[in-house]
Formats: sequence, structure tokens, C-alpha cells
Amino acid sequence: MDAQYYGDISLGTPEQNFSVIFDTGSSDLWVPSSHCVSEACVLHRRFKAFESTSFGQDGRTFAIHYGSGHLLGVVARDTLKIGNLTVLSQVFGEAVYEPGAAFVLGQFDGVLGLGYPSLAEIHGNPVFDNILVQKTVDEPVFSFYLSRKTSRFSPEGELLFGGQDEELYTGPVVWHPLTAKGYWQIKMDRVEVQGATSLCPHGCQAIIDTGTSLIAGPAADIFKLQQLIGATPINMKEFVVDCVRLSSLPPVTFVLGGTEYTLTAERYIIKETLGNRKLCFSGFQALDLNSSKGPLWILGDVFLTEYYSVFDKGQDRVGFAAARHPTHE
Repeated sequence: MDAQYYGDISLGTPEQNFSVIFDTGSSDLWVPSSHCVSEACVLHRRFKAFESTSFGQDGRTFAIHYGSGHLLGVVARDTLKIGNLTVLSQVFGEAVYEPGAAFVLGQFDGVLGLGYPSLAEIHGNPVFDNILVQKTVDEPVFSFYLSRKTSRFSPEGELLFGGQDEELYTGPVVWHPLTAKGYWQIKMDRVEVQGATSLCPHGCQAIIDTGTSLIAGPAADIFKLQQLIGATPINMKEFVVDCVRLSSLPPVTFVLGGTEYTLTAERYIIKETLGNRKLCFSGFQALDLNSSKGPLWILGDVFLTEYYSVFDKGQDRVGFAAARHPTHE
């Protein structure tokens, strides 16, 4: 459903493979442990510490709380491989308790956090910080391209460590300085609907989060936005629109640092077929999150499929350019 983007890593010697969400909205790496008996663990690949010759015991415990669930585990160290990158002595979590439905339904085994160290629950360098310490990339930058299944494009997406892939976007990369270094957090000027109605008119904060499927914002603003696009609730969290009306729905524009990033209805509506019924879900969800600088919006995958994103750790900034999808050309 264009809702989970994940890729492969390996841990240990010999390599044990796992699929993880590469998540800019958290900073910890964890995978299920062979000692975990939660339903989610049983359904996913589990790390067998006793089979790895490079494994390092740590002994500490950890707990992580996400928007969609929480987990408990023990801390370990081992060799991590991502594509052709090798990261030595990477601190990670072995999850021993994963309650709730979110991890049961996940196509991924674990999560690899790409946020700043201040966000980490597990003490020790997060993965990208370790990559920088070990000098395995030329630039302190990583970039995301998230495709849409409608494009039948290969790859389904790309995470590039150490630079950006000019084949996957058009035009210049526009840079936005971070306002806080935990999440990848920037200032948002306002959100416009049809260029007229303005939400967060006095500015607010936005985090750029590859681990969130939709675009989230304060409940009051999101409910107003759902009304403006004519979406009706089917439960507390999900809103739908009549698929026939798609072409008449207004564009929604996010103004960041004076630059307008506009999503048409084709981009902010998620189309699904259930049985023989076509459903069109709103790509906006209510989530009240506060920061020291005020309420937070989350620009998740609905936004990031439209814009190629570059995360620059060297200059503490995020850049966007129009993603190149074959259907656009």
C-alpha cells in the first residue's frame, strides 16, 4: 500500500539477514532476538547471537516507544553490513518483547534509525554516526528516493549513503536548516489548501520522517484539512474520499523556507482495492506531538514519494528536489 519502505541489512559473522525500516524519525537499530517469543518475533527473522563469532555481549537493557508500538530488549554489538558498507562494532538492540499488532503486521523485521544521537534510547553511536566515525563514506550525507507502486519502477526506492543520486530527481536541491537536532526538524511557514485557506499560519515545526507512512499534524489542523478536501471518517484514524471526486479535490501546499511544495490529490490520496471495491484514503492523519518550539507536523512517505530528500549531517540541513517518477515524464 506504499505504506512500508524497507531494505536489507546483515548482522554478525557469518551474516544473518534482516529487513529494516530505514527510519529518519528514530535513532536506534534493533532486530528481533532468538530469545523473543512475542507473536511478532515468531513471524520474523530472529538474531542468533550464539551463531556469530564477532558478537559482543553488552548486558544493558532498553525500551523504545514509537507512535505505533513499543518494545523491550537487551543491548549488543556486532558487525553490520548495509549494501557494500561494513560498520564494525555497531551497537544495536535485540528485541525480546514486541507486543501489539504493528510489528506483527510489519513486512520488516526491525528498524534502523537515522536520527541524531539525542533521540537514541540505546547509548552508543547510531549507525550513520558510526559510519562517519569509521570514515566509510566520502560525504556526511544520505539521500532517499521512495517510488510509487503505480510506476512499476525499479528500484522500489533507494537509500544512498555518502551522497545523492542525480538520476532520481530533477531541478536543484533546495536546502532547509534544522531547527533542532534530534529529529530532522525544520521550520514550516504554513500549509495552504487551494492556495487560500492557511493552516499553521504563524509557522510551525515539521519533522522529515521516512518511518511515518502518511503526513501527520495537530488534530485541530488535520480535521480542518480533512473537511477542506471533503474526507469523511470511517474510524477515529482513517478518512476516505469518494474516488470519483479525485480530479476536483484541491491541491495542498507545504511552504518551507519560502519554497512551495505542492501535492495534488493524486499524490495525497492513497488508492486501494478491497475485494471489488475501490477505496480512496486520505493521506493525512491527526497526531498531537509537541516540541520546545511548538506543535509538530510529520512529513512522511506521502510527501517523500514526491520529493527526493537529502539529509546532510555535516551542515545540519535537509534538502528537497522533485523526485523523478517515470509517470511524470
